[in-house]
Amino acid sequence: MLEAKALRILRNGLLFLAMLTTLWMAPYSSLDPVSMPKMCILVFLSILLCGIWIPRMRQLIQSENRRVTILLLTFIFLLLPIVLFSGTDISLQIYGTYGRNTGALTYLALALVLLSVVFATDVKYLQRFIHIFVVLGVLLICYGQIQHQGWEPFPFQNAYGSNVFGTLGNPDFMSAFMGMVGAVSIGLALGNKLKNWYRAGLVMLTFLTLLIIYETHAKQGFLNFAAGAMLIFILWLFMNQKNRIAYIFSGLTIFGGGLVFLGIINLGPLAGYLYKASLEARGFYWRAAINMLMHHPIFGVGMDGYGEWYRRARNLEDTLVNPGITSDAAHNVFLDIASNGGFPLIIAYLAIFTLVVISIVKVVKRSKEFNPYFVAIAGAWIAYQTQSFISINAIGLAIWGWILSGLIIGYEINSRAQSAVSDAGTIQGNRKNTKQNKQVLSPVTVVSVFATTLTAAVLALPPYMAANNFYKAVKSGNAIELQPAAYLKPYDRMRFTFVAYNLTQNNLNDRALVVIRDATKLFPNSYEVWNILVGLPNANAVEIANAKAQLKRLDPHNPDLK
Repeated sequence: MLEAKALRILRNGLLFLAMLTTLWMAPYSSLDPVSMPKMCILVFLSILLCGIWIPRMRQLIQSENRRVTILLLTFIFLLLPIVLFSGTDISLQIYGTYGRNTGALTYLALALVLLSVVFATDVKYLQRFIHIFVVLGVLLICYGQIQHQGWEPFPFQNAYGSNVFGTLGNPDFMSAFMGMVGAVSIGLALGNKLKNWYRAGLVMLTFLTLLIIYETHAKQGFLNFAAGAMLIFILWLFMNQKNRIAYIFSGLTIFGGGLVFLGIINLGPLAGYLYKASLEARGFYWRAAINMLMHHPIFGVGMDGYGEWYRRARNLEDTLVNPGITSDAAHNVFLDIASNGGFPLIIAYLAIFTLVVISIVKVVKRSKEFNPYFVAIAGAWIAYQTQSFISINAIGLAIWGWILSGLIIGYEINSRAQSAVSDAGTIQGNRKNTKQNKQVLSPVTVVSVFATTLTAAVLALPPYMAANNFYKAVKSGNAIELQPAAYLKPYDRMRFTFVAYNLTQNNLNDRALVVIRDATKLFPNSYEVWNILVGLPNANAVEIANAKAQLKRLDPHNPDLK
């Protein structure tokens, strides 16, 4: 049980975290304006907020939250031995690879967010999160239309077929987010007590999300919207006591989902509509991830270590088909977690996934009437899980997958005693008197929050400051001044390769050689680093021979490497 004021701070802080992580970009202070800033915001706020409930951890573990707390703490605990013993560079594992930033810190933050949401959730809070989600959807629809019209206000360099990527950095991610918003809109629109104008607005919002999905040129938004809408309809049938129809429709949905899955892997009657070159590439990525898991079953290849291992893990047949193709993510969240962390981590993740499914079933079984808010949350959750099957764990999307999981689990816990729990200022929803609602934070909580704030600053600020300083060095246009920026801490492989390439372009090969030699010591498993060394005209014969041997070690099946 949390103090009333602490609970209010936790709830408002989580809403702020969700909005900021979704919307925050840094186009004027980082070469990566999306993933890295979102990671820093997520890590800072998630660790800060956990200081609110850490002093009450013993009571929380002994309460109804025991199961989810133990699961999440297990997931968090497993991250440490993976970072220490997987063999991948520790700095890369902690902060993640450039442009992804899904390292150990990100997963730690996501797990803490899920726990915080569970501790904070009751009926009215679930409704507040739904409203925030809808508002974010409206904002991104407006921004997406601005981008579609070519009025982008920020200096982004777009490398995609569509310029509609919102604040998520990629049209695929924007499409997936719109699919989730569309599912939420459908779920809310089925409510029995809505005013006509509100229902009409939700229907309009659904059509606008589908329009944005179309403008992104990414099919996954339609796919996850359809999955969310189908689950919503099934839950509507069950909650309205139409069980026989619900079971029939569930069977048809499972059958249809199976056909879609077969189509994605180029089998069955839908293959011609769903399968394309990008999905063929995903086949390469998935098989490589499975190989990583099989050869590194305990600790995986390290958090965000997929890119360093892809060439080593891919099959001979896949290498021969396209030796130049590569990736730094499995494009499947489950396989990403499995390959990065081994069987223990993926089992922990699947246990959390299973707990969410069980929570949905429990709520539906004891519901006496249709609950549009809970059903909307469940629809958005299944929409997220659908896109996670064919995409990466982009932070702007991942935050919602974990938040939605926390809302579902927390709602189930708080609705066990009664079908509707009033928002009364505690996790259990018990009524508290006015004096307690006005109480100040206890000294222990204040000290805890102060400690977690310092910890959060130490972990989240260095990469942000390094990225900002590197951005300034790049914009200076002075190659010699750029060289020291490669050594900004925490070390980032991209900065070393970027600086080395820039120095060679300015005929500063001696400086480039110094930088790339240091890079080979810091990132010995980076194919890109050794490849640059091979091409340096001033590298000696011994270095070049060693670099070629390292390339062969990192890409053993490539016929182009002798």
